[in-house]
Amino acid sequence: MSRASADKTDLKGFEQLFNQLQPRLYAYCCKYIEDSELARDIVQECFISLWENYESVQISYEFYLFKAVHNRCLSHFRSERVHAEYANSVKMKIKEIEIHPELPYPLTELYVKEVNALLQESISKLPEKCRLIFMMSRYQNMKSQEIADVLAISVRTVDAQIYNALKILKIKLKDYLPVLLLLFPHFFR
Repeated sequence: MSRASADKTDLKGFEQLFNQLQPRLYAYCCKYIEDSELARDIVQECFISLWENYESVQISYEFYLFKAVHNRCLSHFRSERVHAEYANSVKMKIKEIEIHPELPYPLTELYVKEVNALLQESISKLPEKCRLIFMMSRYQNMKSQEIADVLAISVRTVDAQIYNALKILKIKLKDYLPVLLLLFPHFFR
């Protein structure tokens, strides 16, 4: 599909461009990204970006797409590096606290507040029924049978909702899980 023939109604031309370039872009992306699903997603996102910005693209679509894939790979590496550095920082803080729990660590209180705020925010974003049951279980220390009686639902439903809450929280807070398990072990049992 050439620049001159591009318009949003040229779906067939866009499809031809996709079929022509997608395998090459995917192979190019896989040179940098080892995760094949992530590589597929990156290429897909670049095609979506091209489709959304077709009017403003001033260069060949092929160049645009290869450059977009390249840039997204770089962004992925940057975010992975930042993520790894933060995770290492958290691990070091935990080790310091574990090794010398008697020593006042000036940022410990602040860090605990920050992690607690993240936990509370994640709990607040749970689906309503799931959040209610989880809070009854963890904050009010109610047993599954007690929650079931109060809400007039089965114990199995209560247990399933608590399981779902824990699953969601563990995914959302995976970067903080070691700290959360250390600070709030009762939440994740």
